[in-house]
Amino acid sequence: MAINLDALFDRKWTCHACETTFVSQRVRSNQLQLLKRDSDFCTHYKEQRLNPILYTVTVCPSCGYSFTDQFSNYLPPHVKKRIQDNITSKWTPKEFGGIRGYEEAIASYKLAIYTAILKEEAYCVKAGLYLRLAWLYRFVDKPEEEQRFLQLSVGEYEKSFTHSDFVNKDKDMSETRMLYLIGELMRRIEQYDKAILYFSKTVEMKNRTIESGIINMARDQWSVAREEYKAKKAASLEMNEAQSS
Repeated sequence: MAINLDALFDRKWTCHACETTFVSQRVRSNQLQLLKRDSDFCTHYKEQRLNPILYTVTVCPSCGYSFTDQFSNYLPPHVKKRIQDNITSKWTPKEFGGIRGYEEAIASYKLAIYTAILKEEAYCVKAGLYLRLAWLYRFVDKPEEEQRFLQLSVGEYEKSFTHSDFVNKDKDMSETRMLYLIGELMRRIEQYDKAILYFSKTVEMKNRTIESGIINMARDQWSVAREEYKAKKAASLEMNEAQSS
């Protein structure tokens, strides 16, 4: 199926690492038809090949430096050297600026994650990259890889919550939303005790937030996590009894 090229537009960039000027495409999300939104905020569109998260990462074709709008623009000299030594010196010029499939999108996120680690970006920035990469693996039905990156994501989100770096680095992330998201990611990786704890903390915010929708989602997912936890314990008990008989 041909994609709607009118939903794409060119955006001009200047690389913060090598100062090369280049063009990379973005998506006009207002031209997309929403299908559904998962309980961890993963959004599905009718035209999934134009899902904006495929185009979130910008990759410099000259040096390989990869970033999102959440990255800090400033690269001190020692960080530039780190990028040069670990990415650019091994980089074969590649073009990520055009239409992307899942393979190109996944590669762009892995580059951005490596860049974020080298730059020591905020925990919430790395968490968001891991989470969106997990979603991409969800789209292509690779559950083991999805689980791997969900685990990495929730670990970074917990650090972000502890250090409150999301307050300045992620304008879309409130404390209520953060607590809920950590709970939901914990549920998805079957850390049910932690999931229940974080959902409870979210509900406790009900008199301190206007995000009533998030509070209601936390109540619903608390119940889901409780039932899944009970089912897992029952299955484990049955297995132990079968092995001992």
